[in-house]
Amino acid sequence: MKHQEITSNVSDTNDKDTNDTHEEQEVIVVTTTTDPRHLHLSRAEVIPRYNDLLQKVRKVVKLFKRSPAKYDMYLQKYVKEDTGKELSLILDCRTYWNSLLAMIERFHKLKVCIDKALIDKESDTKFSDLEWSKIKDLIDSLRPFKLAVDALCRRYPTLLTAETTLKFILEKLRTQDTMLSAELSEALRVRIKECRTVVT
Repeated sequence: MKHQEITSNVSDTNDKDTNDTHEEQEVIVVTTTTDPRHLHLSRAEVIPRYNDLLQKVRKVVKLFKRSPAKYDMYLQKYVKEDTGKELSLILDCRTYWNSLLAMIERFHKLKVCIDKALIDKESDTKFSDLEWSKIKDLIDSLRPFKLAVDALCRRYPTLLTAETTLKFILEKLRTQDTMLSAELSEALRVRIKECRTVVT
């Protein structure tokens, strides 16, 4: 059986601002429907232990985005030194499931700059090495799902595409070997069993 290759094309150019009145995303467990194109993230199954960390990330993002004169100036100084250009933080939005990944990817990319800017402003908010590690785990676990959705949303997806995509996700989660990836992998397997008569 010929398998289709799924490749990454992650962009760092998504600087679209979102409305501060939006409902933010939580960390969720993946579910699937009988239509493989509808691979999505269900909000009904939350992994609560990550929510406090995400709320903390959002708090810092809003701090910089809402007070550009006081905070963003300090952040952009370090961002320009580190990357040679301005990169704004991204706030996630409930109506765009992949905005959660975009938010934490950008946040983690600018971790050193954020830490320095928070110190300069004598902020009480700090991120420990463990918290940064958890953010990285979230990024690693969510990326395969983004690639999968991108693949399934291409023109004329087939059952072979869906089968290859599901195997791709499960293999990526297996190789990550973290508690979160194991939970996501198990949740996906459960959904596959619910949607199929025979599981391959």
